[in-house]
Parts: sequence; C-alpha cells; structure tokens
Amino acid sequence: MFFKKYSMFCVLSLCASLVLSGCSEPPSQGSEQAEVDVAKYPWAKEHKNHPEWPMEIREEVYGDAGTFSTPRLMFWNKYKYSEVRTLWSSRLDGSDRRRIIPEEVFMQFRPVGLHKPSRSPDNRYIAISGYINDRATRQLYDTKEQKLITMSGGGGHPSFNWTSDSDNVIFYADGKHYNYQVSTATLTQRKIIYSDELFLLPGDKEFLAIKHDGFWIHKFNGEVVRKVDFGFPKEWEMKNHRISPDGKYLAFMTQGRPKAHFHWVNIANPEIEHSEIGEGNGVIFSLDENATLKFGYNPMGEVDELGKPVTYSIITRTNILTGEQQVTRTKEMRIWGMRSIYPIAITNQKAQGN
Repeated sequence: MFFKKYSMFCVLSLCASLVLSGCSEPPSQGSEQAEVDVAKYPWAKEHKNHPEWPMEIREEVYGDAGTFSTPRLMFWNKYKYSEVRTLWSSRLDGSDRRRIIPEEVFMQFRPVGLHKPSRSPDNRYIAISGYINDRATRQLYDTKEQKLITMSGGGGHPSFNWTSDSDNVIFYADGKHYNYQVSTATLTQRKIIYSDELFLLPGDKEFLAIKHDGFWIHKFNGEVVRKVDFGFPKEWEMKNHRISPDGKYLAFMTQGRPKAHFHWVNIANPEIEHSEIGEGNGVIFSLDENATLKFGYNPMGEVDELGKPVTYSIITRTNILTGEQQVTRTKEMRIWGMRSIYPIAITNQKAQGN
C-alpha cells in the first residue's frame, strides 16, 4: 500500500533534466506507507517485505476469464491468524491464489478433512462431506450463487465422482451408493459398487474400485469387467490413492511394512514397476503424460551465502518412466501468511495448453 506524490513542477523539471543530461538517472522518489487496519489485515506487518502482493485477499469469481484461463490447483489453507480453513485455488505454480469459499460457510458446516472435496468439470460446484449440527451430510457449494445445497445426509467415505457434463455427482453415504443430478435436484440410489475408494475413469464408462490389495474395473452399471490382485502380504494396506487425469495410472502408498512405499501402476498393465520409499505426501499427477508434481520444501541443509539455513517451497516434476526431475520454486510463498500448498486436485483441466 504505497503511493507517490508528484507536483507538476517536479515532473516538468525531471523531464527537462533528462533531456539535458541524456543518460543520467532520475533522482530517487520518496514513498510513504498508508495506514492499514491490522485487525482486518493481520499479515500487514509482514506485507512490507512483499509490496507487490495485494493487501486484500483475492476472491475467486465464477466465470472470470482471467482466473480460468489456466488449470488450477484446489487446496485447503487459511491466512495468518485465521481460525478457519477454507478452500483456495491457484495456478499450477502457486501464483494467483484466490479464496473459493468464504470462511463463514465453514463456521456452520464442519468439513471432514480426510474426505477429499471434488469440483465439477465446469468449475461451478464443489462436493464436500461434513457435519451440520453434528449430523453427517453431503453438500454442494455453488460458487456462482455462493450457497450450500444439501444432497443427502449420511457418513462414511464419500468417494465423490463427477460425470463429464457436470450434471451428476456420484457418492457413498451410510453404506449406500447415490447419484445426485444437479439440474433436477434429484437424488437416486444406485446399485452399489463395493470399494475402499471409487474412481470414475475418463469417458464416464467405467469405475475403478480399490480393494484391499488391488482393484476391480466395473462398467458404469456396476458389472465387473476385470479384477487385479497385486499379491501383497496380508498385513500391507493400500492408502492415499489417486488417478492420473488421463486415466492411465493409479498411484498409492503401501503401509504395514518396515518403510512405507509410494507406487505408480499402469492400469492397463498393472505390474508394480515404479515405486519409491516414502508416503507420497504432496504428490499429484500432472496434466502432462507420465508425470507427477510434488509440492514440498527445499532439501534440508541448504544455506545462504552467510551460511544460514534457508527454507522455501518447491515443486518437483517427475517423469515416472525415466525418473527425470525438474525443480522450480513455488510462487507467492507466504502470501497473507499462508502455509505451503498441499493440493487436493488439479481443476479446470480443459484449460491445459492455453
């Protein structure tokens, strides 16, 4: 929040001096800091270090051409001193961070952090699992009308899936399987597909259902097409599953062994060929083929020119077939005192290549 004052006399004098002196530098201009409401902007004291960032939080506006000109990351976060987390979005490099849902929504509606929200392909709706008055519920947040829409009650892991036309969200509630049609506000019970987690594959024709140590492929109507068993020891568990945007890969971690491992599996030819030690925290599939993005921090032990430890957020792009990696810094680190990005998903995928 800076501004500069120039009198007309100073401007004319400066122009004249530049003409006469040719390449001489203009004199430095003073600046004065406007008073800010620290109660409203609790990050104001730190803002002087990043004057290019806006003081006020950017809001995501549904349908804004600039915002949705590129794919977006969706993630939970909160600004400094806020007591409530909410959903945010940014470009894939972490820049242009915007608040999707006002914090006030989550003062009445308590989301379940382990249940991943899911955004409709057209970016308008977000399916969220949570509690209202201590009762489990499945809600849609309409980013255009800025309101919650109740789809159903019920608890358990929802495994939200959207059809490609953004008109149907499919989920579990209290051990049953449902389809909510947005255009008609109609809830219909489906034939259940039993799974630890369910993914509707691109094309809306098949589901991938996670089992204890493998997966089954089902037709949209629930009929079983294929069964895959990885043959893991009984004490191992598959956790933290994710599907690549093109439906080619399944990623997951295995627990219950001396060290957790993170795996990438080709769904069409599901032999375990790609794995590494670790839990895969902060890893999502890139929109580029055969690549993942990992959001984390620079290696421990890195120091500056004075020998002091430095910490900054990085994004590591990995080709899972060759192992080649590219590391870049996350943009807008610490803006509004926010923590690092741990993305839920890449949304607005249709903007890839713009």
